[in-house]
Amino acid sequence: MRRLPVLLLVVSLVVPSLARADAAAVDQSFQAYRTAIMASDGAKAAAVVTQGSHDLYRQYADQALTLDRSGLNALHVMDRTNVLLLRHSLDRPRMETMSGEEIIAFAVDQGWIGKEGAERLQLGDYAVAGDAATGTVLAADGRRTSFQLQFLKEAERWRLDLVSMLNITRTAIEYSVKQSGMTEDEFLFLVLEISTGRKAGPEIWNPPS
Repeated sequence: MRRLPVLLLVVSLVVPSLARADAAAVDQSFQAYRTAIMASDGAKAAAVVTQGSHDLYRQYADQALTLDRSGLNALHVMDRTNVLLLRHSLDRPRMETMSGEEIIAFAVDQGWIGKEGAERLQLGDYAVAGDAATGTVLAADGRRTSFQLQFLKEAERWRLDLVSMLNITRTAIEYSVKQSGMTEDEFLFLVLEISTGRKAGPEIWNPPS
């Protein structure tokens, strides 16, 4: 019977230590992603995000290949922008053959995922539950915000889920459109020109041939 208190003591010491180790590993994954973005290293950035992130960007390419204007307008302005950036930058044969991981790498290499935002982004207060984790976005003064990024442990490595990051980005884009005084289409065309160096014409609303 005397072994039980000893066992409980061991558990009480080991579990917090494991939790700290997991939180450190999650933060390491985030820092690897952040460093890759700031270096415009698409391959490294794409390697440290989840399979769900790859799937999302592959979906963007599929939408770029198929959606007409009506279908595009049904998307959130941020998702519509990502879809049209691909349509404006890649031809059909290349888009059809690229994996989601390759599309993320391409987007990072093109600077579509901004260095400035990555430099400012700070996480803290990590919480780990099994193979899932969250990190709380911190304000510039270190205060916690209501936003969280999610991580999943896949193939024995913690990976950032870009889907959770895009949920935050959608809110930021809505605010930017409102502050600009532009319509969503005007804002979108400006982003396309700034991001690619080329103006988009009305053909952008049609799937590539």
